[in-house]
Amino acid sequence: MKLKREGGFTLIELILALAINSILFLAIFSMLNFSVRCCKLGDIEDEVLLNGRYALEYIKREIRSADKIISTEKFDSLDEEYEDHFGFVIMNYDSNKTFKYNYITYYFKNNKIYRIAANRVNDKLPKGSEFSGHNEIAEFIESVEGTNINFNTKLIELIFILEGKDLKEIKLQSKLSVRCPTIY
Repeated sequence: MKLKREGGFTLIELILALAINSILFLAIFSMLNFSVRCCKLGDIEDEVLLNGRYALEYIKREIRSADKIISTEKFDSLDEEYEDHFGFVIMNYDSNKTFKYNYITYYFKNNKIYRIAANRVNDKLPKGSEFSGHNEIAEFIESVEGTNINFNTKLIELIFILEGKDLKEIKLQSKLSVRCPTIY
């Protein structure tokens, strides 16, 4: 007696099909997972770079519009109040305002750059305790070491070391010539 074979799959064929499909599914899933992780890291790196560039351009714009650049040594207790300040204070004068003299400086604390200001009716320099505002300009800043002003050459060097989560160190650096009068 001859057995007639029905049209179907054997158990071995089904197991082989499942194994091949599982391998293909795992490979596709791994590639997708890797792509998503790369995109997230790229987004984080973009955010860190944009943040650092924003801070650099913001500070440069204020320096360019300054009426005077003054050494922080001229301000009583500024060094004690804000240890990691940038070494200079930007002074702007506006005769149309009640507080005609506006003093601005920056300091670094807890991986962030802050902007502080003091306003005066006269040209007497404010004390360090009179500066307030503490506006956060940038985050993800690892260091501002090397940021300085050379009053002899009238050159400001801004150096920001950026570092986000799981990223390599990124250095943003800019040199800016001071066109306004300086006091040191």
